[in-house]
Amino acid sequence: MISRAAALLLAFSTLPLTAEVRDLKAFFQERCAVCHGPDGTGRGASGARLGGRNLAEARWLARQEEAGLVASILKGRGAMPGFRRQLSEAEAHRLVKEVLRPVAARKRP
Repeated sequence: MISRAAALLLAFSTLPLTAEVRDLKAFFQERCAVCHGPDGTGRGASGARLGGRNLAEARWLARQEEAGLVASILKGRGAMPGFRRQLSEAEAHRLVKEVLRPVAARKRP
């Protein structure tokens, strides 16, 4: 018979990846780069046609509040779809902090 601890371990080992281990840079490349470009400049395959925002524009990004960026990621904006089904709110916050903000920091003149 399986112990209770072993049963819990088995149950939790089948859960999807948590926000702490999910690779959000890969998520950006898979879902966002088509419009925002792999480097965030808005030069993705569909960026010009759909108006992909240049996320590497440091001045623009500096004026954006994290809550507004997270809301846009989760709910969508304009032609951009929302990603509420693919990302948790915590993951959207991490995407802003760990992917978007560093992109703009690297592109400063």
